[in-house]
Amino acid sequence: MRFLAAYLLCLLAPAAAAQTEQNFADKGERVLDMAVLEICAAGEIDAGGCEASALAENLGLITGRQMRPFGKLGMESFAMLTSLRYAASALFFMEEGEPCYAEEERGAAVEIWSLWVELPEGAPQVMAEKFAVFDGVMDKIVTLELGC
Repeated sequence: MRFLAAYLLCLLAPAAAAQTEQNFADKGERVLDMAVLEICAAGEIDAGGCEASALAENLGLITGRQMRPFGKLGMESFAMLTSLRYAASALFFMEEGEPCYAEEERGAAVEIWSLWVELPEGAPQVMAEKFAVFDGVMDKIVTLELGC
């Protein structure tokens, strides 16, 4: 029953979230562009349309609101958010030519993700697909070569 409620919430939430994000965009504020995350989850960083700086910016724009539906499935949504923010920081430091700082942030992102983040069995398909994007991005963070 809990999964059904979460599934229905996932179906209804995107419309409300899209309207809210459009309101932010209308005011000139930056909003998360999931297309950037999808491109980067499928390809390599700094190749095939996945720019590290755009990925870092969009990871930094993820909010608790985007992670909350995962928490309703019983996942550690705060750990997801924290890990993705560390990943954004790692990419930022990499772009700034600070590989040692980038490595520290990357290590934190990978450790948190590997210890606390796992999609539960039986998660609705909509949530599994969204999780796959975040997980794909984290796979790229795991394999970053920073040369510190």
